[in-house]
Order: sequence, then structure tokens, then C-alpha cells
Amino acid sequence: MDPNGFIDEKSESRLYVGNLDLRITEAALIKMFSPFGKIVAEDFLWHTRGPKRGEPRGFAFIQYSTKE
Repeated sequence: MDPNGFIDEKSESRLYVGNLDLRITEAALIKMFSPFGKIVAEDFLWHTRGPKRGEPRGFAFIQYSTKE
């Protein structure tokens, strides 16, 4: 929701996916969630610093073309 009280359409079609197995790949994630709608963006998050640098963080965001 933006400061004016309007709901952002992007946030309505964006799905948080947590508690992912650290062995899962971006391709596998897309394959699992594509039957539920057209995916327009995917953010698979990685550690950028420290001893786990380059390893997956265990969560991602999937954005569909519509909220349905």
C-alpha cells in the first residue's frame, strides 16, 4: 500500500515463498509455481556478504501477471 492509501497492484500479484530448501534452484522454483499463472518476475535471493556469500538465503518472491 502506498502512502496515499492505494493498494499497489504489483504487491497484490507478488508472492513470498519462504522456508526453501537450500538445494532448490531458480529453474525448479519457476517450474513449481508456473502452473498457477504466468510468472512475470522472480527474485531468488542470495547472501551477498560473509561466510555464506553466494549461497541461497532460503526465500524468494514470485510475481504473477495477475493477482488471481
